[in-house]
Amino acid sequence: MRSTDISFLRRQAEQCIALSRATFDLTIASRLRTMAEELRSRAAQLEDDHESMPVHVMGRNRSSNGKGRD
Repeated sequence: MRSTDISFLRRQAEQCIALSRATFDLTIASRLRTMAEELRSRAAQLEDDHESMPVHVMGRNRSSNGKGRD
């Protein structure tokens, strides 16, 4: 998990909100707002997990050759 993942989720949530405001279909608008809330919730959860993670664990996502597992 990286801060870029959190930023991505928040940007996606904002896109859902923008789309919900642009549509005249109230069912779709409601679903988009629900999706935005789910994305924001997931971003907040990841952020909380990241902040509570001990510093010595954060470096473990790298392999022995120094490259990330991404």
